[in-house]
Order: sequence, then C-alpha cells, then structure tokens
Amino acid sequence: MILKTGKQLMVKSFNNFSVVSGTVDNKNPKTLYLNISAWGDPLVEGLTNYSGVIRSIDKSIRNVIYKNLNDKLFHKKRTIVDFDMRESGIEYGKRSYMNCEITLFQVHNFKLQEKEIEESLSDVLKHITETLNSNLYFEFHKVKK
Repeated sequence: MILKTGKQLMVKSFNNFSVVSGTVDNKNPKTLYLNISAWGDPLVEGLTNYSGVIRSIDKSIRNVIYKNLNDKLFHKKRTIVDFDMRESGIEYGKRSYMNCEITLFQVHNFKLQEKEIEESLSDVLKHITETLNSNLYFEFHKVKK
C-alpha cells in the first residue's frame, strides 16, 4: 500500500513560467522544493555557443536565492539548484525547454501552506522570475508554440 504524504501547489501568479511548490512529506517537511519551467526563445541570431549563457543564468539564479532567501526559515548554504537547459538544440527561432528545480532545507519544519513560508517562497520566486525575464539572450514563455 502506498501512502501519499507529499503536497504540491501550483503557483499561478507568473505569466511566463509554470511554477510548482511542494514537499515530499507534508507531515514532517524538512525540505521544500520549487520547480520553475518555461520555453526559452533565443533573442540573438547567430550565437552558436550557449554554454556560457546557460552557466550565467544558473549563477544568477543561485545569487538571487542566496540574497533573498530568509535565513530564519531556510538553510542558505544547503540549498540545491538544478538548472537544466540543453544547449545542444538551441537555435534562433526555435524555443527550448528550461527547467529549474530548487530544494530548500528548512530550519524549522513549517508546513508548505503556512503564511510565512508562502510569503518567503513567493518573494524568492518573484526575484528569480525577474532575473529570468531580464535575461538578454532568452525570452521565456509558458508554452512552446
């Protein structure tokens, strides 16, 4: 028998990104995760090497998290960021899939639905999406179209 103990919430306040927050165990939530996904449309024609661009996006997301994460609620140094965007298939005029999963380790085991956790996650997500939207090389969209 499989017991479902996790909790997952869709965050609908972002136009260009699909955002999900959740926890694997809502009764004892030691970690929370954020999953941000979108389709990146390249803005620069003729650029062939996107590895540096992808690394800089990854680094800027890590910096934003470190600067804006509430250290009374989360362990900043234990945060895991998994930014994934395949550079091999990126070409001008064709959207490429981007996924970023962030694992946050809690100082106290607050549930995902608690107000201070929701506010802290919302603040971090706002800063991350602002960083992604200000990127000079990609414009992000919710759908592939």
